[in-house]
Amino acid sequence: MPVALRVRMKTLRRIGQIIVVLLCAVLAATTLHAGWADIVAYEWDLDYPALIIAFSLMLTVAAFYVYLWKAILERLGTPLSFRKSYRIFFLSQLARYIPGQIWGVLGLVYLSRREGVSEVISGASVAMQLLLQVVSGIIVFAVTLPFWPGVDSATELYVLLVFLPVGLIMLHPALVSRGLKLALRLTGQQEMEPVGWGYSYLLGQLGLWGVFWLLNGVAYRFLIGSIYSSLLPGVPALAGIFAIAWVAGFLNLLTPAGLGTMEVTLILLLSFWLPPHVATVVAIWTRVARTAIDLVCAAIAWRL
Repeated sequence: MPVALRVRMKTLRRIGQIIVVLLCAVLAATTLHAGWADIVAYEWDLDYPALIIAFSLMLTVAAFYVYLWKAILERLGTPLSFRKSYRIFFLSQLARYIPGQIWGVLGLVYLSRREGVSEVISGASVAMQLLLQVVSGIIVFAVTLPFWPGVDSATELYVLLVFLPVGLIMLHPALVSRGLKLALRLTGQQEMEPVGWGYSYLLGQLGLWGVFWLLNGVAYRFLIGSIYSSLLPGVPALAGIFAIAWVAGFLNLLTPAGLGTMEVTLILLLSFWLPPHVATVVAIWTRVARTAIDLVCAAIAWRL
């Protein structure tokens, strides 16, 4: 690619990042301004026991996240100890805060190579993990729609009948194998040895990701409850909300760690239960908490 074209694309990307962040910031600021009187009048009181439980659960979910990646590595024939997996995963995740979704992946591939894991295997493991996380996130969102207020049964059934079959088809071993081959070819990597995924194995992994999202819902229920305890969504609804919000943030390739996109999605969906200005405060609060958890996990990984 010519140098001039690369520079132009980089400039356009930077402009896109600024526009996305500004639009999200304007939406949040407008919502906060509209409900500022209520925000000031509300007696915000931090519930420390709920906060401690929330952070403990979030650390547990983070460890489970590492386990799910470790399980994929083992299926690819390259087992790592949990300690090494934790260290690689959370040190590399700090790179997610650099604009662009690729830096965290590159960091993981680099650190994995230092532990004897080939670039092909580590890259394939990340691709499989992201596929399972995206598909499971969409399915969990669809399955939890009956717990939403004001959503009629016909809409729930339509969404479920669309997303559930599509997700199950995407996880068919034949499609997964072809997708991995294509991804490796596009990134200039050599093809790896055929892996017998097995549909039962992939469905089992999908079930574990469902547990992951459900635990997320429990953790965020306590986290939100630590600052606002009225009219909160139930755990199933929160699991679906944060699952689809993560998917939306992942698909945003412009801002680091889905910044802005995830918060706007949370504001829109939480507003089914909460006043928009409260939903905005909650979205900002959860971003602060997630960043804190990432830093704590990175500190733990550094010491391992």
